[in-house]
Amino acid sequence: MTHPMRQPTPDADIAPASPQDFDEVVALLDAAALPTEDLERSSMAQFLVARDESEKVIGTIGVERYGRAALLRSLVVAPEIRNLELGTRLVSRLEARCRSWAMVDLFLLTTTAQDFFARQGYQAIEREAIPAAVRAAAEFTRLCPDSAVCMTKSL
Repeated sequence: MTHPMRQPTPDADIAPASPQDFDEVVALLDAAALPTEDLERSSMAQFLVARDESEKVIGTIGVERYGRAALLRSLVVAPEIRNLELGTRLVSRLEARCRSWAMVDLFLLTTTAQDFFARQGYQAIEREAIPAAVRAAAEFTRLCPDSAVCMTKSL
């Protein structure tokens, strides 16, 4: 007898991350080959997590704040539930959170998700156009390759 594959629900609970989420967040990022070496438990204050009905972390997104600009980092959704709009919901929630913090511009680097972020309203820009404080972040200086595409969105 075959069992139909359970379709994960895209209406996962999205909430601010806590230090207790650190290990699950890092495991999810590591599995997607995204940078984690600069993260600490205290970094979770800048992250959101999506949990399934069993409370497992199935998606995350983070931000680093630099004045009124912020670096969006570490968007990942568990492979088994990609393409169910959870990534879009995570970006939207993070953008709303940034607006509540009076952030004006979001920046990001990507090697694989340029089309996804373009659909979210982000535009490719030259690295030199990014504020110096943001360019000093570890993602720019040592974690992301020079080939990564820089993108921005005004909030």
